[in-house]
Amino acid sequence: MANPPKTLIDVPAAKGVHVKSAGEKGEKYVYRYTKYFRNGEGKPRNKSKLIGKIDAQSGKMIPNSNYYELFGAGAAFAGPALPDEGARGYGYAYLVHKSCRDMGLLDRLQGAFGAGTDAMVAVAAYMVSEGGELDGIDDFQERNFTPGVSESLTARGCGELFEALDPQKFKGFFTGWVRSALRGGAVCYGLTSVSSYARAIPDLMCGYDRDPGDYPRFDIGMFRCESGKLPVYYDRCVGSLTDEGNLSQVLAKAKSVGIGKVKLILDGGPINDDYFKSINGLCDSFTVGIPTSLGISKAMIGENIDGITREANELNDPGMFCVQKGASVCGIGGKLMLYFDPVNRALARGELSARVGALSAELAGLKGGPIGDLEKYAKYFALKRHEGGGFGFAVDDAAVERSMKPKGFFLVFTTDMAATPVDTLYHYRARDADGKAFDQIKLDMVGGRVHGHNERATEGKVFVTFLALAIRAYMLGKLDGYLSSNQTSFKKVIKKLENIMAVQSNGKPRLVKALTEGQKEILAAFDAVGSMETSPGSCLR
Repeated sequence: MANPPKTLIDVPAAKGVHVKSAGEKGEKYVYRYTKYFRNGEGKPRNKSKLIGKIDAQSGKMIPNSNYYELFGAGAAFAGPALPDEGARGYGYAYLVHKSCRDMGLLDRLQGAFGAGTDAMVAVAAYMVSEGGELDGIDDFQERNFTPGVSESLTARGCGELFEALDPQKFKGFFTGWVRSALRGGAVCYGLTSVSSYARAIPDLMCGYDRDPGDYPRFDIGMFRCESGKLPVYYDRCVGSLTDEGNLSQVLAKAKSVGIGKVKLILDGGPINDDYFKSINGLCDSFTVGIPTSLGISKAMIGENIDGITREANELNDPGMFCVQKGASVCGIGGKLMLYFDPVNRALARGELSARVGALSAELAGLKGGPIGDLEKYAKYFALKRHEGGGFGFAVDDAAVERSMKPKGFFLVFTTDMAATPVDTLYHYRARDADGKAFDQIKLDMVGGRVHGHNERATEGKVFVTFLALAIRAYMLGKLDGYLSSNQTSFKKVIKKLENIMAVQSNGKPRLVKALTEGQKEILAAFDAVGSMETSPGSCLR
């Protein structure tokens, strides 16, 4: 495996930076004075820290962790300075920064990371708009302002930024962020398994591996504010939620940053008394997906299959329906929610029809053979051996309809008796959104494991991805009414905001043209029309 490229930067022109030679080869090291004082005799003295080493070939400096600590996380990650001219999209950058400021995220980041904050927000804004693959971030910056970042962004530079973030500072950030975002309310906790993409190595678990060494597993446990829907905390290495010990550790770590009342949102797990009893004792409530194959599920579907699409059962999520009733599963009391998605059912019917057609063509092409070799067809076909050899077949319409019966339905069991079908559906779906956001983390993996030299960079990337999720959730909350009334998508809103163009002169943005009514309607959701028109740089102060 090739070694990763070295980070090379100019020797900082800051006060106290100096170069010393050492060793037989005369290698040069860069230091910065960190303290000036006089000793007991009154003579001037100083203390310094090593911040890097001179690369003999290029003459530039290879920075170390002390450099990032003294000069800020974003100090060396970017490329050449951007020109102070040219019109670029400003509306999206403006609202991202205003959102970060209004929800208190910017203050929390600045308190924990200082100089690296603007760089993290710029990368998170890109992730919200374009996704987690950073190859296109330079093109994004050419089209859009990145407030507070005056140098060119690159994918490699972002990796250096991620590596420069100090994980020791994460807890301080989360303690402040939980306090300001949660305000004593409950959180919903759901698991997203990013390591599931590495299907070839299913045995990888957090903490223990068949091979020696501590290899991280990419299971992301996300804590979201129940009322505001904002992500407030995550745990990157949680193991399996079917393990009571792992879950206890996760909840203890969450408690250490101020999270108390937790509602678990689980995709599934063992449907048995011991498991349900164990998780019920660890949290305030839990919500779990229930297979349609269970007897209680089949009964619920059978009772409601003909009437679930009544108007009274329709949710404000277009095309979705739900009925609920009190129920007991594995000895735990709660309620069962049956959801129905007609679009999903129609797609499933088409897929099943195509599947039956393909199997029918296969059967027609067979030359004959014992019935025992035809088991995979028995689910949808009636098969009959001919006395002279060979066989006949016909589609079993009743069997096909039985297979179709649960399509479009899914069931959720919850012990949260106050939970509404709409809120439960939101938090249940949020896990999938988290999974897509963390999808690009797999690019840092080989067979499910992180490259050793990328572990810290990966830790930083997960953190910035969390910031992107928080920004996206806040903006979607503000835009909920606009998106519904205009029947449009968040992606299209971002494009409209990018079309609010500005030029920058002497560090101050100026709009190129007046706002359209459509742009004003979007900005109004953030109470930002007046400030954008009169002082477009106000959100950055």
